[in-house]
Amino acid sequence: MSKKVRTLLRVSSRAQLHDDDIPVQRAEAEQYIAQRPDWVFDKEYIEKAISAYKNGVEDREVLQQILADARAKQFDILLTYMSDRIGRQEEYSFYVATLNQLGIEVWTIKDGQLKTEEHVDKLLNYIRFWQNEGESKKTSMRVRDNQIELVKSGKFVGGKAPFGYRLVPSGMVSNHGRLLKKLEIVEQDAVIVQKIYSLVILQGMGYERIAKQLNEEKIPAITTDKWKASTIAGILKNPIYMGYYAINRRVKQNSNSLSGFTRLDRKEWVYSEKQIPELVIIEQKVWEKAQEIREARKAKLNASKEQYPVPFSTKGKLVLTGLAYCGYCGSKLKNGSYCNHWTIKTTGEEKVSFIGRYVCSGKCGMRNCYSQNYLEGIVFQMVEGFMEQLKAVDMTEEWQKIQEKQKSSMQKELQNIQKEKRRVNEDKKTLEEKIPEAIRGEYCFSAEKLAFLLNQKEQEIEKLQQKEKKINRKLRQTEPADNDLEKVIGRTLDWKAVFRETDTATKQMILSSLIDRIEVKDDAVRIQCKIRPEAWKSPAFTVP
Repeated sequence: MSKKVRTLLRVSSRAQLHDDDIPVQRAEAEQYIAQRPDWVFDKEYIEKAISAYKNGVEDREVLQQILADARAKQFDILLTYMSDRIGRQEEYSFYVATLNQLGIEVWTIKDGQLKTEEHVDKLLNYIRFWQNEGESKKTSMRVRDNQIELVKSGKFVGGKAPFGYRLVPSGMVSNHGRLLKKLEIVEQDAVIVQKIYSLVILQGMGYERIAKQLNEEKIPAITTDKWKASTIAGILKNPIYMGYYAINRRVKQNSNSLSGFTRLDRKEWVYSEKQIPELVIIEQKVWEKAQEIREARKAKLNASKEQYPVPFSTKGKLVLTGLAYCGYCGSKLKNGSYCNHWTIKTTGEEKVSFIGRYVCSGKCGMRNCYSQNYLEGIVFQMVEGFMEQLKAVDMTEEWQKIQEKQKSSMQKELQNIQKEKRRVNEDKKTLEEKIPEAIRGEYCFSAEKLAFLLNQKEQEIEKLQQKEKKINRKLRQTEPADNDLEKVIGRTLDWKAVFRETDTATKQMILSSLIDRIEVKDDAVRIQCKIRPEAWKSPAFTVP
């Protein structure tokens, strides 16, 4: 009996559309289906310029349509090029599990079938999508590095034109065949920008007062009916008005969030190396003066408030939350962590330390508090014992894939670090050559500013060297002594590394696929496992 096959083709950016990436995926899928006599092509799902890293399952209409069609029993197999075409976050492993539960086989051309019948299969899928997310992060870093190089060379990296400018054709074409654009001053808007800076420097106005005055004078706002304080702040903080592009001006507050940014200190910004005269609306000394006034006002506001050390956030620090229960009354163990604060008498430096604790939420009258190190240490030791037993499961092929991918990923990361080291060393050399000019006052930066930048470069080099050593050490560890696969599997080095080196959220996901419940008493910890008895020594055991 033939099986109906539907294909999922996806590209994450418009650039890939120009590269004809969809036809390549389609041709690969057609060849893959043709090799299987019982497979019959039925339909094609296409996602264009949709990121599987920034968007979740709920946000992707095509994936929701696939689920609806699966529930309607319209097809038997979903085929895609690689698992990362489905998604680049851990949550997509649950999406695959849902399709399997609906009777849909999920296949990839590069990785074969994605199964979720056994707990080991689920764990492997979770790790696979976790690795996809890691690759997305590395790609994002490479794109960011490229943008930094473009900014330093005085190139526009895209986005909307700031107020006071418009986008015009640059006469240059990208590698993808797209016409690139550049900024051009809009004279009537440039006059408004100059007025804003004048109100700050000459009249000492803040954002709110400037916005109010522009509205009272009925000066047209940028995109809304009225000027806002946030718009004024953006104009006053943007170095483009003195003829310098800048990047690395803000960072996300939360790596898992798609919104919410923290603005970095301007000492951490990366500027174009040379001023772009045709973009200057505000003289450099005027722009710098505006920053001094702005920052002095901010410092004064902060000084008027009582100062406290930044507290640690305990959210997400406990790995066993939701799995650990009191062995006496059965209540869940909740987060009872706290922070110790103290001051070093000799220096006056304020210190803070995080104390992780699991606390019984019931009132059984027995022991109700367990330290994070004690409880997690026992459970982590058990998990590593599971890793030792993984050799009992037939997963040789999966082991090879994971090990090869990890090694390739580390080698690429090492190449990027070496490239970054060369770039930073070149920057350092360039700055050193400018020292005489800075001393004579002939360079755009003062000698003090130049010394600060040189120190920054030396710190960057030191950090890159430490990263390089760490990756080389990992590469030596993952390199097998010989070609005996059983010895490699027996060591289970990579599996332990996957668990040991991940963040708290990933540890929680891995543990939830292995453990059903942890019951904690004074004298013992009982761990109930979600594991096939034939694959593991015992589905439940007690640690004294």
